[in-house]
Amino acid sequence: MKTMKNRKNSNGKANKPQNKKRGFTLVEILIVVAVIGILFISLVPRIDFAGDKARETGIKTDFRSFELAAEQLIRENAGLADFDDVAALCGDNGLNLYLDDALKFDDTGVSNKEDQWNQPYTVQVIKDAADSNPNNGVLVFISNGKDSVIDEADDNYAIAVTFVNGQIETETVGFSSNIESDGIAEILAGTANFTVDESAGHSVTYAN
Repeated sequence: MKTMKNRKNSNGKANKPQNKKRGFTLVEILIVVAVIGILFISLVPRIDFAGDKARETGIKTDFRSFELAAEQLIRENAGLADFDDVAALCGDNGLNLYLDDALKFDDTGVSNKEDQWNQPYTVQVIKDAADSNPNNGVLVFISNGKDSVIDEADDNYAIAVTFVNGQIETETVGFSSNIESDGIAEILAGTANFTVDESAGHSVTYAN
C-alpha cells in the first residue's frame, strides 16, 4: 500500500507538502495603516461633536432652571428695582429663593453648580444707565465654554432674561440651536451694558 509520502506526480517526482505560508508585504501593511489612520481622523471629530452635544444638553437643563428662577423673581418683585448689583441679586431675598441648593449663587455671582467643563456658572445683573425705569434690566447666566474663559460669545454659553416695561424676554447664545427672541437683538461679551430698544430689540453685553 502506498502512503501519502510515497505518492508521485505525473513526472515521477514525489509530491511535497504545501506548508509554506505567504506573509504580508510592506506595501500591504502600509495600506492597512493608512486606512486605519483615515478612519481615525474621520471618526474623532464625530466623537468630539457627540460629546459637545451631550454637554450642551446638560447646560440647557441648568439654564432652564436659572430662567425659571429669574422669571419668578422678576414677577414677584415687579421687576429688578431691588437688585442693582450681584450682591443684592444673590442676597437673602433674591434669586436663591427660587433655586435648589445645588444651583444657588454666592454674593459674587458664582454658582455652587459647575458646568460641563468643571467651571462654575456665573450670573450678572445689568441695567441700562440711560433708562429711567429702575425695574428694567437683564439677568445673564454664563457658562465659560471649552476654554473656561469669558471672552467671546461664540465660545461661551449664555442665557439672558430681560425685563423691560412689564415684558420678559429670553434668548440664548452659543448653542447649536438657540432660543430666539424678537425682543433681544444681540447678546455679546465685552464691557457690561444693556441698551433698551423696544422697536429694534434690546442689546445685551455681559462683562468678560
